[in-house]
Amino acid sequence: MKRNILFLSMMLTLSALFSLQSCKEDIAAYSEFSSFTDPVIVAPANGGFVNVAGTTVELKWLAESADGDAQNWDVYFGTSGNPPLVKTGNTSQSYTVTVAKGVEYFWNVVGNDANGVPARSATWSFKVTDPDADMTVSMSWSTDVKTAIGLKLTPEKVADMRLLIVNDADKSIVAIVDGSDSTETTSALSSLPAGKYIIATDIFKTINAGDLNKKITLGIILSFTQPGTLDQTISFPQIMTNEKLWSEFRVYLAVVNKVGSVYTIEKSLSSIVPVAVTWQGTDADYPSQVVTLTGNLMSNLGAGWMLDWWGEIIISGGTMVYQVDVTGNITIPNQYYCTTTYNGAVQTDYYIEGTGTLNVSGAFPVMTIQYDFIQGGSSIATTSMDYGWLTPYFEAIITTDPAGKKSSLPFMTIPKPKR
Repeated sequence: MKRNILFLSMMLTLSALFSLQSCKEDIAAYSEFSSFTDPVIVAPANGGFVNVAGTTVELKWLAESADGDAQNWDVYFGTSGNPPLVKTGNTSQSYTVTVAKGVEYFWNVVGNDANGVPARSATWSFKVTDPDADMTVSMSWSTDVKTAIGLKLTPEKVADMRLLIVNDADKSIVAIVDGSDSTETTSALSSLPAGKYIIATDIFKTINAGDLNKKITLGIILSFTQPGTLDQTISFPQIMTNEKLWSEFRVYLAVVNKVGSVYTIEKSLSSIVPVAVTWQGTDADYPSQVVTLTGNLMSNLGAGWMLDWWGEIIISGGTMVYQVDVTGNITIPNQYYCTTTYNGAVQTDYYIEGTGTLNVSGAFPVMTIQYDFIQGGSSIATTSMDYGWLTPYFEAIITTDPAGKKSSLPFMTIPKPKR
């Protein structure tokens, strides 16, 4: 019995030795190797814009193989998020593709090592800059309505703002944007000729809070975007309130110089510019009859003087174009102004020219204008000095303040001429 047990023990031992030897042989059959590391992007930047001089872009990526395997890449490229295969067996970690301006592209790569093990990249993207792309202007605003009157209202409920594009040459409005949201957006500048333009705003209407009415302050944010070329934001905190009749005024915010499809933006906050207002005060020693109209038109400048002191009746004209720059300087270019009669006889046409300033530092804007009528090439102000007029110009000092009508002004201090 002992012999049988001994024999069984020896057999088990031999079996274990054979098994161990077999395992050693199996382990020796395995070998280790390294595939490519996961590719990382080199160029162009993922999600960025690419400025292209021609029609091609070079795609570059980086992956390493510790075994030094030959480069073997499949390249996927196209305009969808799941780009198609465009190249197999690419032997470098770069590949040149053909692109078009203004288009977004997606791409990825798959590398295969010597043993066919793949290394896959993420899907990347880029956009090709279009230098002729539209430039968009967006205006948003905020208010302190909650603090001011205790109402929780969205900005567009507090103030219906208009975004205006103004031609700097004559201060005429060339585009008006008035939507229903708290952001007004336009690409109108893209269709306008090269030149200098002003971005402006006004309040078309504002909240009527009844007995709760108090001053509400508004802040403006302007954004200028041209994909891949321009991305600029300008802030104007607390620049406007609802205290005045803002629908009669424009606030100039920024100047845009356009040359071809290239835009240069400059913050240039200027004072309020009247659009359609009756002005009070003195005009050539007479009560003002001046009215400004949309499109930088001014009527009735010098009307009282012309009729009473000079003794002529205006039968046509009486309206001219004036200009106000972003610093408040007023210019009246030489232009036809009016035709008159004197003692029933039609007179030679009058032209007008002048300069002045617009001051908005107070509660109401004030215009001071020095001007002259030109008839047959001669200065009427200078000619009038022969009849007792005191200066070689006429001067208007006028304001939109309704209280200006109540002021005690020294009208008619100069005797009428005897012509």
